[in-house]
Amino acid sequence: MGKCFCDREAFLFRLQERKIMTIKEQVLLLLEDHREEFFSGEEIAGMLSVSRAGVWKAVKTLQKEGYAIEAVNNRGYVLRKAPDVLSAAFIGQELAKNGISLHIQVEKQVDSTNNVLKQYAAEGEKRDMVLLAERQSAGRGRRGRSFYSPEGTGLYMSLLLHPQAPPQEAAMLTTLTAAAAARAVEAVSGEESEIKWVNDVRMRGRKISGILTEGSSSLEEGRLEYVVVGIGINVYEPQEGFPEEVREVAGAVFASPAPKENMRNRLAAEFLKNFMEYYRTFPSRDYLEEYRRRCFVIGKRVRILIPGGRQDQTGCQSRNKEPGPEREYALVLGIDDDCHLKVQYDDGAVEYLSSGEISIRPE
Repeated sequence: MGKCFCDREAFLFRLQERKIMTIKEQVLLLLEDHREEFFSGEEIAGMLSVSRAGVWKAVKTLQKEGYAIEAVNNRGYVLRKAPDVLSAAFIGQELAKNGISLHIQVEKQVDSTNNVLKQYAAEGEKRDMVLLAERQSAGRGRRGRSFYSPEGTGLYMSLLLHPQAPPQEAAMLTTLTAAAAARAVEAVSGEESEIKWVNDVRMRGRKISGILTEGSSSLEEGRLEYVVVGIGINVYEPQEGFPEEVREVAGAVFASPAPKENMRNRLAAEFLKNFMEYYRTFPSRDYLEEYRRRCFVIGKRVRILIPGGRQDQTGCQSRNKEPGPEREYALVLGIDDDCHLKVQYDDGAVEYLSSGEISIRPE
């Protein structure tokens, strides 16, 4: 009999704490906890207080999803090397180690994780939750751009949140997400990461993630009803390469196959751990110093490609809606407490950019 049955009560307590409800998730967590150990269907059924038929069905489903579970006569089931398949059970287990309880849902394919969670919110979903997908058929980025989301190479997820904050604070969740993601990819890869204002996380000079924040607010009550924060991270480069339109700028966390198994789940758990650490105190700016430290554009000359919200140094909305040639390039002086980019043009004028896009001007 497997050694885990000696601490059956402790294991069941973990299941209750994790709020794992499906037999499949319970079976997976048991086998992941005891990799390379055999358990008969009868043992698992007794451990989880379910039927042997339920265990058999769960194992078959996990095998179809790519988990290397072997069934051996007179020995039972054993989980061999864990595949790089997204697992709500694994991610939840890692978060629980840090005292984080979050409803986690994994889907094989969706059009857009943001779209799905916005629909959930419209239907009255009140829980904070995270949705991950193996593939997006219509992944979206900022300014209506598409986000390439092939199966098995990236991490595509969205969080549905209900922050107690005024609507103007929603944009700060974008920069909070960038800081959490930069920390996460650096932790799992061992390589440095950096942030290009507003929300591009980069490694080795290439963009490895995209972030899109959407939501709904009550104008009468002056509060956010919900926010959906979506992030896509290129974990590996697709076998066929990135699409031509992004090939020159896109990169991946790992330039070669990952050195450890189960890497996408590890990265998801690390990101969510960082995110929830910052989100606990939102709308405070606990993450701001981390964001500033990683934002490599400070002190550099940049080209303002798409001007967004612009304020002059008094804090008033700038009259210069569109910069002329003399306002195309600027020196980045810093980032204020609202994550506005403070820039100084060649004519000496200082402005704060609240949104838009910039590129680094070659020295």
